[in-house]
Amino acid sequence: MAVKQPVPKDPAKVERIMHAAVHTFAVSGYRDAKTDVIASAATVSKGLLFHYYGSKQRLYLATVQLATDTIIATINQQVFDVPDDLVTLMVRSARYKAAFGKDHPDEMKVLIDAYGALERLPVKIQAQMKILYTKSMTISREMISQVLDKMTLRADVDRDATIALIMGVYNQIFMEFQTYMRENHQVESRADIEWVVSRAKTYMAILEHGFMAADLDDQQ
Repeated sequence: MAVKQPVPKDPAKVERIMHAAVHTFAVSGYRDAKTDVIASAATVSKGLLFHYYGSKQRLYLATVQLATDTIIATINQQVFDVPDDLVTLMVRSARYKAAFGKDHPDEMKVLIDAYGALERLPVKIQAQMKILYTKSMTISREMISQVLDKMTLRADVDRDATIALIMGVYNQIFMEFQTYMRENHQVESRADIEWVVSRAKTYMAILEHGFMAADLDDQQ
């Protein structure tokens, strides 16, 4: 059986298509986005659009992949130097995501719609989206693991379970940020997103130190 060769693509046209697709999917969402609009904005024919990507689904996946790659590629390595505690890690992460949303509103909107409303997408896309999401979470898991290496865990604490719990809190913060962005769309200033930072501090402080009051006998 002959191996299907990839379609040769003009880099300049791909760049225009991706730029138009990111904006169109961000504004209209997957279901309401029109390939005619994307082709027109990219100044290419609709036939070329489908020649390059084959279907609207594949174009959408390429768009989400681009947005995912963009957020990973723009990570400031200095910001993500491994801190000594989880609170600092989550605060830095929250600030970074908020700043990314301010500087790249279309890419952030695409990611929020793709990962936050997965059930609204066609079934064929959902499985591939889950793969992309798992890939994007790998960096977070690795960073959490590195922070835990600097901390002294109780002997009875399971490390993998701890990472899973922290990831749960991480996802909760992102879900709240998703809801905020859906309702507010644009982040105008740093002050608009400081609540995310405050929430991250609160959640991680509770996770690190617990929520039960110290036993009076232990305080004496």
